[in-house]
Amino acid sequence: MRSLKKIFSKPRAEPAPIQEIPVTEVESTARPGKVGEVEPIYVKSMELNSLADVQEAADELRAGNIIILDISSLMNHDPQELKQAIDQLKGICQGIGGDMGRLTETKVIATPKYISLQFRKPAT
Repeated sequence: MRSLKKIFSKPRAEPAPIQEIPVTEVESTARPGKVGEVEPIYVKSMELNSLADVQEAADELRAGNIIILDISSLMNHDPQELKQAIDQLKGICQGIGGDMGRLTETKVIATPKYISLQFRKPAT
């Protein structure tokens, strides 16, 4: 019987020595607010007049805001620059996990991460 207990019993382990856990102080840079408070998401309207405006739109998208862009002035002024600006915005949207689509002939919407666009198909 003793031999069976020796075979099936676990060997007694000695308790591990207690190690101290280092404490690190962290500074909070976030503004004080209520616990569980969520940062608001804004829907902002902007005009896309040049490639320089793409950076401002990108900053808004990175901040988590939805952008509705009026592309009419750039469409009438320089279609090639418009194509370049739209391509840059598409790349930025894909890079941050957002989405982009056309609302009308002169309006484009760009969304940040976690917001997807779903357009209905036109009736044929």
